[in-house]
Amino acid sequence: MKLTSQDKFLEESLDLAVKNMKNAGYELHNKISIEIDSELQFMGYAKIDSNNSSIVIADWALDSDMLNGLILHELAHIYFTEINSPSHQSEIINEVMSHVVEQEGLNNLETNSLNEGFNHLQNMIVDDIVFQLMDNERERKLIQNFFVTWMSDEPTGNNLIDASLLARNAFALASLKRRNLLSESSEVSKLMISKNRQFLSFYKYANKQKYEAYEEFLTKFELNDDGDFASVLIEYFELSMNLLRPDSKSLETLK
Repeated sequence: MKLTSQDKFLEESLDLAVKNMKNAGYELHNKISIEIDSELQFMGYAKIDSNNSSIVIADWALDSDMLNGLILHELAHIYFTEINSPSHQSEIINEVMSHVVEQEGLNNLETNSLNEGFNHLQNMIVDDIVFQLMDNERERKLIQNFFVTWMSDEPTGNNLIDASLLARNAFALASLKRRNLLSESSEVSKLMISKNRQFLSFYKYANKQKYEAYEEFLTKFELNDDGDFASVLIEYFELSMNLLRPDSKSLETLK
């Protein structure tokens, strides 16, 4: 079957990303392919098994300036799975998740929110590789502009939705802080900080502190393969629960 120009472009992009990973010390051993999904609503994801893996990309994401970053991001997930990192061991993750869900009596929607929160932590871990490889000025500006789109500046009044929005704000800001890319002298950074400050202005002081603890965890967390990841995960989920079930907040201006 003859490859289209798009197929060739994607294969070349994948080969280059795999090569860059290897040169940086992150060699991949699985056979990896790229698939296009015309119905996918988000940018992409990785399908991983013991020998063959694939990166599934939404067709609309093919025109994104962040396509190369997406490929690297999914390759990093594959890499962490291949090396059996605790951050990608489903047995540990599912056991801790089930414990928290049962202990806290979470319903399905709250459980989904907690799982989304875990995705932020896992993505923060793999993005340490992505940021290491996307190290030129152009790519870093693309990353900064990308994360601006993650920011929300006003809660809805629905705790589940607001917890998700706050977690996204925290992930975006922590992603840049973690790599020293958030600067109050930057217009993009100032916009992100301003949006988050506006969002938090609707909350009581105690809830702002809980948010700050969550963001700080994402900013400073270091994966230690020799440590007890389950205990770390429980600590992280406790911080996530603080966003999910905040103290009463003032939302008069939204009424």
